[in-house]
Amino acid sequence: MSVIKPDYGGGSLLNLSSSISDFLGVKNQYPGLRGIDKIQGKRVLLLLIDGLGYVHLRQYCGNCEEARWLGSVEELTSVFPSVTSTVLTTLSMGVPPGVHGVLGTVMYVKEIGGLVNTLTMGLMPDGKRGELKDIGYDPRVIFYGGSTVFEEAKLNGYNSAVIVPKGLSGGLSDLIYRGAEVKEYVSIYDALVLASRALENNALVYVYISTLDSIQHEYGPDSEEYRVALIELLNTLSRLIRHIPQSTTVVLTADHGQVQVRQGDIVNLRIMAKLMDPLSVAPYGEPRALQLKLSDKSLEGEVKDTLSATGRRLLIYNSSEVKELLGGVTGYTEQRMGDLWVIPLDTTALIYLYKLSDDKVAKFKGHHAGLLDYEMKVPLSVVNL
Repeated sequence: MSVIKPDYGGGSLLNLSSSISDFLGVKNQYPGLRGIDKIQGKRVLLLLIDGLGYVHLRQYCGNCEEARWLGSVEELTSVFPSVTSTVLTTLSMGVPPGVHGVLGTVMYVKEIGGLVNTLTMGLMPDGKRGELKDIGYDPRVIFYGGSTVFEEAKLNGYNSAVIVPKGLSGGLSDLIYRGAEVKEYVSIYDALVLASRALENNALVYVYISTLDSIQHEYGPDSEEYRVALIELLNTLSRLIRHIPQSTTVVLTADHGQVQVRQGDIVNLRIMAKLMDPLSVAPYGEPRALQLKLSDKSLEGEVKDTLSATGRRLLIYNSSEVKELLGGVTGYTEQRMGDLWVIPLDTTALIYLYKLSDDKVAKFKGHHAGLLDYEMKVPLSVVNL
């Protein structure tokens, strides 16, 4: 395993967003993909496969028949943190994480005075989907108020459709899919049927597929269950893609990969009193990109010593040191990000249970959000039909 930092100069998912923006006539201040010709065709079908890491794709299906339709598969980096809510916001907004401010699944929001689940846009730990909006907070004010790629494209006369699993409209979707028609599906089969129909009237159709991520969380990316699911998904896509209208460019990529986490890799932060006492709020962010907000910044050395004493291989950055990984940081983002960021260099998962009765995350066998190649490297396939 090696450390991979985001390549915002032309080799990351941020740059893929810029290339798609260019196809839609949308100006973007960030460069497009390095070494990739402009996206051609009359329309684009973007397949975002949650959890499809480049390393495991090569390992399990480097030469398999089911992946032949992908053609030449290039390697991109994710953004940091390499986690779904952060990546999807970058793709839709066309800006890096430090600008849009969605820096993980659980975020501290100063204005609210507590923690927010960015996927559901509800208060932690039990907030319902869309709760922030219900109690009067506009996610565009709390996070990023800029236009989405879909809104800008619409101004140029290009329509977009986003197809997501049933139950995932609302929450983060309300923030990042503004300007696109959002449709829900119940299986990969009807997702591709919906996509085929949507391509008749839209320049961009974006399908988010969550299956592989869920299987890896449950069984781990090293499992036979994941290998079978990966090959079967590619096989299904290869068959269904044949029904997509001609003159379509199919772009397949992912938000992140995963690392295998075993029971001995789990660190329970709740029982680490010496770590918890100096914090002003509970740990937040991700188990592999943990953020710590200190009650007094003079306690930084003490907290670092406590973490080092765990014997784990950890990168510990202060807020200034992490800015480059986030693609630059705006003032309002800096107010809510952690004073310290803890990023494991092994397969450690730093778990804080917001409810003791809900230990699902502690049982995950696959985790992500960090900087290891298994998490950060994602595939890019561009197929012209």
